[in-house]
Amino acid sequence: MEFIPEWAPNIHPLLVHFPIGIIILAALMNFISLFVPEEWWDEKKNTIIYIIGSVSAIGVYYSGKSAADSVFLPTEAQTVLNNHADWALWLVWFFIAYAIVRIGLHYFKLFEKSITKYVAFVAVLPGIFLLYETGEHGAEMVFGYGAGTGQLLEQEEVSPDLTDSNPASSESSFTQKENGDWFWEMNENAVTDLIGNFHWTEGSVNELNPEAVASNSTQYLKLSMDEGSNTFVTHSNYQNVQVDYYIDMTELDGDLMLIHHFIDNENFDYVQLNSSGVITQGRKEQGESNVFQEGEFDTGGVQFFRVVGNGTHFRGYVNKEMAVHGHGDAPESGAVGLRIEGEGSILISKIELSQLK
Repeated sequence: MEFIPEWAPNIHPLLVHFPIGIIILAALMNFISLFVPEEWWDEKKNTIIYIIGSVSAIGVYYSGKSAADSVFLPTEAQTVLNNHADWALWLVWFFIAYAIVRIGLHYFKLFEKSITKYVAFVAVLPGIFLLYETGEHGAEMVFGYGAGTGQLLEQEEVSPDLTDSNPASSESSFTQKENGDWFWEMNENAVTDLIGNFHWTEGSVNELNPEAVASNSTQYLKLSMDEGSNTFVTHSNYQNVQVDYYIDMTELDGDLMLIHHFIDNENFDYVQLNSSGVITQGRKEQGESNVFQEGEFDTGGVQFFRVVGNGTHFRGYVNKEMAVHGHGDAPESGAVGLRIEGEGSILISKIELSQLK
């Protein structure tokens, strides 16, 4: 018998209601205790419930971090997840501090004064607000965006086979949206779109030998290098972004960097994909790399890669599974693009950029 039922995406939804109920119970009993004799209910009992609520909140917080890494989220839910995680962290720290303060009040026998009881109850109200905000954003992810639901239904597969593309089209394949988002699905004019929508900060377009190729009814932009490194980025800058790539790097011997928040060649955030199957997430500052997290991925064939840079949260997905998840200071707005280092070639079938609120 498995501990987690097959309909549950992870253990988090099974645990999350415990700290909510315990903390609400603690606050309710705390309020009642202001008006009933201590023989019926006293502050020590309130403190014990608050401690239990704090400890359970810590456990559920870490189960939530694990859950965030196991669920593939729609674009619109990325910011909601960040907010949910931030509110949850503040909630945990608040109730840890509040429980410690209450223990101190008992130790110094300050609860013998009636005013202390009223002050202690008023002091917990901001924590109830944190609990509400945390729960609201969690519910928005589940009921608003369906995060983690439908486990018994067949999941949609990420497919790079873009059979609906029109190889014969002579129009640009780069679509700019009114809000600044864009969508680039390769066609025979992919080279022209590359030159028109990106600029080079290292190397040149000629060094990449770009060409539009077709395979199995799918159009690709093929970029080939003999050796060295090459970096190209968008003309526009973005603050909070999600970028989806469909790339085949089977023929590359080296590294492919998915760059975001690019300022210059010495300052940018990245997810680095090594041809040996190592994925690294980090930030380059003044030429020095600060690695947030490292993992592994299976190489071979056209794969879906997603990079998210949203506030202080950074995520990297491979084929709908989170591979790296780091945290750091919120960066300045910057460009997005690619950096290729090594020799060989890559095939790009589609790139899509979405700005996150």
